[in-house]
Amino acid sequence: MKRIMIILVCLAGTVHILAQGTKPAGKSADTSQVQTLFHKGSGTCKLPRSYFIELNGGYSHFGHKSVFLPGISMGLILNHHWTVGMTGNFVGQPMAIYNHHAHGDSTGTNRHESSLSGGYGGLLLEYTLFPRSKVHVSFPLTIGGGYLVRSHHAYSSDSIYMQKGIYHEYAHGMHFFVVEPGVKLELNVIKNLRIGLGVSYRYSPQRSHLVSSPDLLDQFTARLSIRLGKF
Repeated sequence: MKRIMIILVCLAGTVHILAQGTKPAGKSADTSQVQTLFHKGSGTCKLPRSYFIELNGGYSHFGHKSVFLPGISMGLILNHHWTVGMTGNFVGQPMAIYNHHAHGDSTGTNRHESSLSGGYGGLLLEYTLFPRSKVHVSFPLTIGGGYLVRSHHAYSSDSIYMQKGIYHEYAHGMHFFVVEPGVKLELNVIKNLRIGLGVSYRYSPQRSHLVSSPDLLDQFTARLSIRLGKF
C-alpha cells in the first residue's frame, strides 16, 4: 500500500510539472506577437492603439502626362487592424505638369505654354488583414479634396527686329472632391518599420472648364511607402 501511495504521489508531481511546461492545445503559437522579416517578435502587445507616420511616392497620370506624387500620412492604429489619419499628395515635378506649343512665320514667333500644379488629400481610413504577419494586405481609402492651378503663358516676338512682343500670363484654379480606394501589400521589416507597395484609383466627380476631360483626375496610382510607428 505504501508503495502504491509513493507511486501515485510521484505520478501526480510529474503531471503537475508537465502541465506547467506545456501550452494548452490550440495555443502553441502566441498570436499577439508581431512577426517581422529579421526578428520573430517577443512579448505581448498591450497597446489597444498606437500611432504611425508614413512617407510615400506615387506614379500616376493627369490626363496624358506622367506625374510623380510625393505624399505623407499620419494617424492612429486601432486594435492593430484599423487606421484612422490624414494624408496628402502633391504634384512633384519642379515645373509642374508642363505643356508648350510654338509656331512661327515671316512675321514672328508665337509661343503658348501651360502648366498644372496642386495636390489633394484628406481623411485616411484603412483596414489591415493579418497585421502581425510578416507579409499582409491592407485596404486604404482616402476621402477629401484637392486644388489644381492651370497657368497659361503666351509670348510673341518680332523675327525681323528681334524684339519682344506681347506677353500674357493668367491662371485658373479649381477645388475638387476626391475619393481614392486602394489595396496595398506590406512587409514588416523590423518591429517599427514597414514598407508597402500598392495601387489605388483616384476618382473625382468634378467637371469644369479646367478639367477638359474625365481622365485628367480619374486615374490609377502606383505607390511605394515607408511607414514608421508602433504596430
